[in-house]
Amino acid sequence: MRKKSQTVKSTAESPKPTRTHADPKKEGRLRISIGYFYYDLLNLYGDSGNVRALACHLREQGVDVTVHRLTLEDPKEIASYDWIYMGCGIERSLILALTDIRKYKEAFQKAIDDGTYILATGNSFELFGKEIRMPNKTYPCLGLLDFSTEYKARTVHDLLLPYGEHQLMGFENHSGVTVENHEKPFLTSDDRMEGVTKNHFTGTYTVGPLLVRNPFLCRELVKNLILTRDPSFRLLEGDYTQEEEAYANSLKWMQETRLS
Repeated sequence: MRKKSQTVKSTAESPKPTRTHADPKKEGRLRISIGYFYYDLLNLYGDSGNVRALACHLREQGVDVTVHRLTLEDPKEIASYDWIYMGCGIERSLILALTDIRKYKEAFQKAIDDGTYILATGNSFELFGKEIRMPNKTYPCLGLLDFSTEYKARTVHDLLLPYGEHQLMGFENHSGVTVENHEKPFLTSDDRMEGVTKNHFTGTYTVGPLLVRNPFLCRELVKNLILTRDPSFRLLEGDYTQEEEAYANSLKWMQETRLS
């Protein structure tokens, strides 16, 4: 029996002393809806941590967050979500998701054109390209972005690439290779390009809790989501000391050991 969709209304827990929380009654309650697609199929590396992290940061701003956990055959109201997320899965799970998501091609096209914030990590962003070429079969995809995926030898390594004034940390484990790409890359350096981006759609082979490992990325997304809904919203600066300390330690470890 397939799992049913789950709608979870996020509620704030008792705040830690280092946190600064907005008072919803004083600030006015802004509501943000998150569509977490195929939470049971595409969550191979703890990708659900991205949804939990974003919801937590939004709650700290006094936002009322609802997370819609959606799986196969669940009705999906694409236009109603402020943020859509998909994680990574094994190839069989990815193809199962593909059979379902095809039904929403037009809705996703409109969402991308309208600038809905969408994050697809790991191999899930392959679903939005033209096709996936596996050794035994080629699978037509949504064709909403101008690239294809060809499966070759598996790539497994840490990733460290510039993102604005920061260094974005990640981990890759995939067989798919982006080919015939005419979209803007998500990350670039002198010798490589990674992922794709169009309007507010972001696809990256980085797996796991990307927003947790890179708190600056999560804060940026929180800011963009809130101000898109309400440009006059008064954002709190907050205290991210713990996150920044964890990021600094991880970055130092990666530079000294993993990438040396």
